[in-house]
Amino acid sequence: MTLVFDPFTPLFPRLNGTAAFTAPADVTVGESDLVLTMDLPGLTAEDLDIELLDGYLSVRGERRPPEVGEGKSFVHTERAFGRFERRIKLPDGVDPDSVMARMDNGVLSLIVPKPERLKPRTIAIGTGSEQRELETAAA
Repeated sequence: MTLVFDPFTPLFPRLNGTAAFTAPADVTVGESDLVLTMDLPGLTAEDLDIELLDGYLSVRGERRPPEVGEGKSFVHTERAFGRFERRIKLPDGVDPDSVMARMDNGVLSLIVPKPERLKPRTIAIGTGSEQRELETAAA
């Protein structure tokens, strides 16, 4: 059965058919780590592959459409489904064994500790007799 009239058409214009699923991501930077957070509704940890290769953190998976019962078909769809991959360039020197991943209620969090060279360091300021004298090159 083909439905000629879609009552939602005036409300939601369709852009070239069904859109592919793209996992939205946020990246936050703290003093000691980077945190990548992705919304992956309906997915579990078993649905994902996470890999660190050549300086890129890759998250791959597939969001599958729900099955409808026999004799039923979709009349209107807005949710996106399909395979996806997100690649995030990480700073040089990240230790792959230190990256942690957690999935909670369809939200994936990846914690990437910063390499030591990117962590801020406090530099003490000397005063009076503590200061070393600057050497000037004689010309």
